[in-house]
Amino acid sequence: MPIGTVEFDLSMVNPDTGEYLTARAYTVEGVNNVDGTPRELSIGQLVMAICLQRATALEASIIELMETMNQTSAQLELMTQIETDILDGGANMDNINTSHVTYEGRNYNFRDFLVDVVRMDAASVPTGFVSASDSDFLTALEAKMDEMNSFSQKTMIELQSLTSKRDQAYDMISNVLKSLNTVQVGIVNNY
Repeated sequence: MPIGTVEFDLSMVNPDTGEYLTARAYTVEGVNNVDGTPRELSIGQLVMAICLQRATALEASIIELMETMNQTSAQLELMTQIETDILDGGANMDNINTSHVTYEGRNYNFRDFLVDVVRMDAASVPTGFVSASDSDFLTALEAKMDEMNSFSQKTMIELQSLTSKRDQAYDMISNVLKSLNTVQVGIVNNY
């Protein structure tokens, strides 16, 4: 967000010294008047604009992370279902009629789900009937689930950090508004 500075004369005279009082106005790229010219902002408005832009960007990141976490949670739930089916009597990995899961509105046989959606190595996901005796595959499945759980935990920490930063940006906006209000009340009371 490029920021430019414009100084202008308020044409007010300090009653004690007789000097002109000046103030600074700031322009921010993307903050324009109706006619398209850059809008001049006071320092308080500038701080609020920057904080609001930061809070909005953080909010977008938070939403993106939450969507990622929801997808990971849904995939983990389906992987647990696949593991349970295999342990409870076996499953035909590439037959959608006997063994399938529904993810994001689409039915997948177990093998396609694990390879195409979860991105397990195709060589480690067997075809045909798999039972509890296939310990190599079950170990690979559990390793992938552990990896996804670890990713979820890291994502949760990042989400908490972003949420805290967003809240700080909103707190700063609130504090600036309070300060501006205090200044305005002081000016009104002095007249």
